[in-house]
Amino acid sequence: MAKKQDMEAMLDVLEADTAKKHDRKEAEAFAGTTACKTRATSLVSMTRSNKERLTTAAKAHRLSLRAFFRLAADECITNHEW
Repeated sequence: MAKKQDMEAMLDVLEADTAKKHDRKEAEAFAGTTACKTRATSLVSMTRSNKERLTTAAKAHRLSLRAFFRLAADECITNHEW
């Protein structure tokens, strides 16, 4: 069995790697947005079960629900000629 310090070191490496992947995916989600520092908010209403389903899908890709929505909208516009 690994020592406590060894386990902590392994967990630190895993956490750092996960954070890097998340940061990269969030950066991809923001790709193409303006460099303007002004942000706007949009609200999306849905059933609780839809939110749970979409949140699960977002988390599977280590994305926030907001980033997931932005990626999905960009993909739809780009690939479906909207």
